[in-house]
Amino acid sequence: MNIIPLIILFCIAFALQYLLTFLQMRSFMGSYRSLRQRGRVAIGKARGAFRAGAIVMFAIDGGGDILEGSCMQGVTVFARVRPLKGFEGMDVGAIRKEDCQRMHLPAPLTKAVLEASSNYRVLMSGGELMEEPAPLTKAANTLRRLLPHAEAE
Repeated sequence: MNIIPLIILFCIAFALQYLLTFLQMRSFMGSYRSLRQRGRVAIGKARGAFRAGAIVMFAIDGGGDILEGSCMQGVTVFARVRPLKGFEGMDVGAIRKEDCQRMHLPAPLTKAVLEASSNYRVLMSGGELMEEPAPLTKAANTLRRLLPHAEAE
């Protein structure tokens, strides 16, 4: 079997993935810049390894009230930023799970909204945000703990 066509196919797939990721990030950054022009931006995310993830951005005024919201939700690079309506005028630090349920938001979007609210409260109280490890990092750390370590001789 000739492996050259497989290598070429892999390279094309990699280049296409890179291009689509670039376009997705450009869309995200454009939306972020637009929100940033209106005020500070509170961001929350819900990671998804094999399920849909979500990112939420809220433009907030000096008092913490939401001026505008945007979200990006999906599994693939085809997910794009879209408006998130229903939170305008709310205090970003006071958003609760019930508010998200009232708007019938999916679980990943609810998690991202609640994280944006939590991040805002932590930063406003002078705290520092801790980054949660990615799913693959968590799996690798779990595997390291389970496997016996080879000690240096």
